[in-house]
Amino acid sequence: MTSPYSEDPGPASESRVMKVKTELVLEQLVSRVLGRALELRSDELTEESERAIQAGPEPKELARLGYACRVAETEMFAPARRPMPWLAEMLVERTEPESGAAIGSVCRELAAEEPDAKPEPGEGSWRVPGPGGHVRHFLALSAADELRQGRGNGEPAITRELSAGEAKRCFLYGFYARCCEEPTALSAS
Repeated sequence: MTSPYSEDPGPASESRVMKVKTELVLEQLVSRVLGRALELRSDELTEESERAIQAGPEPKELARLGYACRVAETEMFAPARRPMPWLAEMLVERTEPESGAAIGSVCRELAAEEPDAKPEPGEGSWRVPGPGGHVRHFLALSAADELRQGRGNGEPAITRELSAGEAKRCFLYGFYARCCEEPTALSAS
């Protein structure tokens, strides 16, 4: 997890990473972000956002929850609102006749790069400013568990077993779809 006190907006590096206990991450960060995302997931998406989620992997509800988790991150953590020039560049390079196709392509690529295990600093979702790749690892697994248990309404939204990698890629597809919509990414594309 990166320190929120760092002034350097660059990619994560060893000097900007704090070691924390997994229990603390789960209790303090993951539960708060996931709780907020569960509140947000019922919010109506724009037509473009909904199209991006529908173009993603199954289960769509997990991708939608990944999207909501990124919204929650940007609400809760000022560092999560830092620009992502690398993402803006990817979107510009992929400019296709339909912007949704470019976003879908970028989201699939980035989600596929994420390791099944917790990513190391600088790897995968660590490149996105905010609470860090380890938090997102646990968010993805907790979100899949939440949907599998059907805790919100008693009906499970996931009816088949997903490997940790499948759950993370689906969750991160939605997470990256939201990242692509953030103003700093959109202004460059």
